[in-house]
Amino acid sequence: MADAVTVLWYGAAAAGVAESARKVLVNRGVGYTLSRHLLTAGIACMALSMAAGDPMTLDWADALTGLRNVAIVVHHVLGMLAMVFVAAFLHTLGQLRLPLPGVVTIFVACAAAMVTLYVLAGAHTSFFASPRNATLPSQLYSATYLGYMVAWLALLLLGLTVVAAGEVAGVRGGVALAQLGIAVSLVGLCWRFGGALRLLADPHHVPRGSHFGVFTDAAGLLLFILGSAFAAATRTMFERRDRRRTQRQDAAVERLWRRTRILLTSRRRPPLTQLQQLVEIEDALLIVDQLIDAATCCAIRHELQDLKLVYGLDIEPMATAVEIEIAIAALVAHLSHPSHEPICDGGTDNAEDAEVWWPETERLRVDDGTRRVWLAAVGDALSERRVQRLATKMGPRQRAAGNRT
Repeated sequence: MADAVTVLWYGAAAAGVAESARKVLVNRGVGYTLSRHLLTAGIACMALSMAAGDPMTLDWADALTGLRNVAIVVHHVLGMLAMVFVAAFLHTLGQLRLPLPGVVTIFVACAAAMVTLYVLAGAHTSFFASPRNATLPSQLYSATYLGYMVAWLALLLLGLTVVAAGEVAGVRGGVALAQLGIAVSLVGLCWRFGGALRLLADPHHVPRGSHFGVFTDAAGLLLFILGSAFAAATRTMFERRDRRRTQRQDAAVERLWRRTRILLTSRRRPPLTQLQQLVEIEDALLIVDQLIDAATCCAIRHELQDLKLVYGLDIEPMATAVEIEIAIAALVAHLSHPSHEPICDGGTDNAEDAEVWWPETERLRVDDGTRRVWLAAVGDALSERRVQRLATKMGPRQRAAGNRT
């Protein structure tokens, strides 16, 4: 009959295998960094380590191989290998100065020393690497393993603190839960490490609380997996939200580009890249600036002032959308009735200059993300009824009617 320890350890192992498998499937997507693959490998090794270290696995391995404690060595070596992947994970994030060859060298040296101690004194000894076996090889083996694990888990705890600082709130919550799992494991490992050092100094000392470390190993791994899964789910949710927002902005920019192309005398034939579309939009806005006089600009913002005061909205994208519609209406009116004067006040005494009234533009580089978001807001505002009503109200036909009266 499985006891609580067996259920907890096998449960932690199953959760770790499931989480690593999920990460493998997700990490196949383009754009996922090497650090995520390394963390996946670390979780998988730790899960297999928990499965190998379960009491039922220990009994099964002893009966199968005829050697005692062989599963303990597998359990510890897999846990140490997981820390190698953890060190590589920290190295990719810039949180570890020790080069990876040094990390591998430390792992190989510690694992070789532990295997040597096991072969010399543990293969036929009961309770090897346990507080029940107070012999020097047993406790030296335990001290080597526990010191190795404590050092790397402490570095992982500090590294995740730095990583969490640059994440959004939801992801920080998942990282905090993972850190709690590491802290729980550290408490148990430090307890056992202190006991091993005490037995090295005094073999007759009777250790206490040995089962405490057994529970903290599995509980810590479960909390770490839950935190990792929560952080991944939150990050995925935010990434999907950002993709949808980017798609909406791209559609709004394209609508704005298609609307403003009428203001350009020379156009490139579609298809255009988004950067080229943004450049043409900026060119068209230069024309709008020259077609809309200062009085009209002030009148538009005065009409929209209530939205800013009551709702706290940014009225500039809407004002620019109104100016675009008025400029397009002015252009259409001028092309339909060339004798009409443009609404801009840039009059001139030169007859030739008066005939060629279409403003000149210059090509601009548009690579500012904030500017692109603003242009997308202008594109969204073009479809608002308030903008269309205001543009109709202040368009050239109404202005001409006012001038006649």
